[in-house]
Amino acid sequence: MYLKISIQKAFIFIFILSFSDFFGQTINGLVTDTLRKPLPYTNIIAKPLSDNIEMVFAITDEKGRYKLVLQAKENYKVTVSYLGFQQVSFEVKLTENIIKNIPLKPSTNKLDEVIIIQEVPVRVKEDTITYNTDAFTTGTERKLKQVLKKLPGVEVDRNGGVTVMGKKVNKLLVDNKPFFGGGTKLGVENIPADAVDGVEVIDNYTEVIMLKGLSDSDQMAMNIKLKKDKKRFTFGDIETGAGTDKHYLVHPNIFYYSPKTNVNFIGDINDIGVKSFTIKDYLEFEGGIGKMLSDPSSYFQLSNNAFSGFLGNQDFKSGINKFGAVNISQEINNNWDVSGYSIYSNTQNETQVETENRYLSQNEETLESKIVNGSTDNSFFLGKLSLDYAPGDNDDVSYSGFFKSSNNSDFDGISSISPTITTNLNSTTEDNTITVKQNAEWHKKLSRKHTTSLTVNYQYDKSNPNTNWLTNQPILQGLIPLQNDNEYNINQIKSLKLHNLNVLFKHYWVLNRSNHIYTTLGNNTLDEKYITDEYQVLTNGSINNFNTADFGNDLNYRINDFYLAMQHKFKVGIVEVKYGASAHNYNWKANQATQTHKNKWVVLPDFLTNVEINSSEKLRFNYNLKSRFSDAPKFANKFQLLGYNAVTRGNEQLENEIYHSARLLYTKFSMYRGIAMSGSASYNKKVKSIRSQVQLQGIDRFSMPFLTDNPETRWMFRGNIRKTFGKIITKVNGNLTLSDYFQEVNGTLSKNKSNSTGFGLELATNFKEWPNIEVGFKKNYSNFSSENLSSKFTNENPYINFEYDFLNGFILMADYSSNTYRDNNNQKNNYEIANASLFYQKEDSAWGFKVSGTNILGANFKNENSFSEYIISDQRTYILPRIWMFSITYKL
Repeated sequence: MYLKISIQKAFIFIFILSFSDFFGQTINGLVTDTLRKPLPYTNIIAKPLSDNIEMVFAITDEKGRYKLVLQAKENYKVTVSYLGFQQVSFEVKLTENIIKNIPLKPSTNKLDEVIIIQEVPVRVKEDTITYNTDAFTTGTERKLKQVLKKLPGVEVDRNGGVTVMGKKVNKLLVDNKPFFGGGTKLGVENIPADAVDGVEVIDNYTEVIMLKGLSDSDQMAMNIKLKKDKKRFTFGDIETGAGTDKHYLVHPNIFYYSPKTNVNFIGDINDIGVKSFTIKDYLEFEGGIGKMLSDPSSYFQLSNNAFSGFLGNQDFKSGINKFGAVNISQEINNNWDVSGYSIYSNTQNETQVETENRYLSQNEETLESKIVNGSTDNSFFLGKLSLDYAPGDNDDVSYSGFFKSSNNSDFDGISSISPTITTNLNSTTEDNTITVKQNAEWHKKLSRKHTTSLTVNYQYDKSNPNTNWLTNQPILQGLIPLQNDNEYNINQIKSLKLHNLNVLFKHYWVLNRSNHIYTTLGNNTLDEKYITDEYQVLTNGSINNFNTADFGNDLNYRINDFYLAMQHKFKVGIVEVKYGASAHNYNWKANQATQTHKNKWVVLPDFLTNVEINSSEKLRFNYNLKSRFSDAPKFANKFQLLGYNAVTRGNEQLENEIYHSARLLYTKFSMYRGIAMSGSASYNKKVKSIRSQVQLQGIDRFSMPFLTDNPETRWMFRGNIRKTFGKIITKVNGNLTLSDYFQEVNGTLSKNKSNSTGFGLELATNFKEWPNIEVGFKKNYSNFSSENLSSKFTNENPYINFEYDFLNGFILMADYSSNTYRDNNNQKNNYEIANASLFYQKEDSAWGFKVSGTNILGANFKNENSFSEYIISDQRTYILPRIWMFSITYKL
């Protein structure tokens, strides 16, 4: 018998635990200088004179206001400190709410100021926030993730992503050096908590110091400062575990840091569904190549090979994950730095997915019941080497070389049942991919007013996927030239080779403090060789090649983008504006059975404005007219197989898409009010877009891309508010997506509308000695409508996360979530997932012990619904069974 936790009772429990915080006594007022001018971001610390009471602190807002909520009838020593001013201290014992204004006098003792800065919990200076983590932690935290969750304004999601004041952290540093390429996940989930001394958050971050204030960086970096005894020390931990049904886990983390040499190793071997590296992590690594300029190849929609296909964190019935990563950085001298990392991962999974598909055309509907039993054996390797040379303050030279390879083997046993036919089919794919990227940059400050940058990027891709379909029934009849046989053995061989060279020169001209001129000159060349070959192997050994039916692509695709851009940036008061335009000359060729050669000029304007209402409240708006070309397979003008029920054909007459892109972003953070909020609205409108003409025949599909002038629009609204009441944190978020586009199915052009709405509510506690609970509820609505179809889905997701540190060494953690899907036919699918663990580590002991259970409610599968203009799917994915584990951790 399983215990199901009541959401309502959990809410009540939170309020009971926080009763004293809600009804504490308040001291508030203004902090000013002797001329009564407000002093924003002044640190105020209230230290209790009793040992069993927590310290309380506050930071004044932009108007110099502060507020402290203290326990009634308890003695506190309040210390007020601000850089450049004398520290003020006084004792207070509150029996009622009081108002106290605090004037500060200018300081003459610089040494005392340094000491004060080191002691304050939070310090805000320009675009940098510094946290003293000891002020927020209890010492029971195991990993960096638990430390970050306790810092005000910082949030960590379940995938290891970090946001500060509602803004995503793009780069993770450890003692000012990138940690594994800068992605946050590996760091927050593996760096030991007891090694962390402080955390710096740097907005508008750029690696090239001389470009600070010039490059308009919107990135945010987080720098983890290590404790002094970790500056030349080997530390980390090793976890091993065994569980029911012979499940196992081995997870070592070893770190060595010294002033000039850093070495990190993270390993993981398990069969319990833990995946250390996913597609999101891979994209973070991709974005980490190149230090300053956005990649101009974004104008091209480059080919996606099968490398990233298996990195998705998909669910499976059984799986083995092997992962190893090494990161090394070495300071050779004051001018030279060398760093690099390598990552290896292997996954072997067994999957089972059951899907009910409804294929829709104008006058008919075809149902398909599909069961897919799959197995995968996929591995990849990443490696990067970076050299940085800074001979002086006015020069910065860097080089990075990046290599990745993957070997993927996928098998799917497919059973497809439709009204007219039952098909049993085995699909096998083997794919080996290689990618090499090289990046060289030179930045030179010529004078106070002139700075130049030269960037050269080169990329090489090679992919050779081979697919075999073996079936008992003829498939795609009328679309592929099958010959009758006892069984049907269909093969496809594809080859894609890509060369991409981009050279970019940029000049920064500082006219004065309020006016900058930017000039950019660049050239981007892309060459792709794309080959496909489809054929049938008959049981007598002969070959039925599909080339006779206009299959078999042999395409040489080349596109060159020569561009010139000029921008002007100026600042008036709190408003900063940057506007300009880029002129692109596109020259492209598609050489195949027929030859296509086109050339055109496109002018793309851009506009950016930042309004800094104050240092904690900002507004940002940007607009771009963008252009994008498709990749080689879209230009290949012969047929090719996409799957057991899909055929496509490219179109050599395609040109570039043109679309408007605008985004408005608002952020505000106030520690005085205990509130952090952000909201955004984005708008995209394609005036020339590439859509596919689709022909449906039962479950079989033929598609062909074409360039259309039919407009496509997409609106996206997002917002979230985080409000703190004493030890209670409340979160509210919402999103709305509205899109409409035209789609041609079976010769009929119709306008489709897709709407998605969601909201989330969460209450969480942040106690040091009491249990902490997160209680939340999420709900999403999805609507799709066309002239002949209307589909609606809802998904409800209540959840509870529980954590309790007790009895000097025990940590109890548990989580529960329920997911319920409903459609417009009132069909309901539900699954519940719960996990729990109990960890014990005696203080000052290197040994830790944990008992954990995953999927303890014994859910067999997860449900998911999806829809498009011609198909509605209800999917059931089977997952790992209940697993109980016992593990031992040894701290180095």
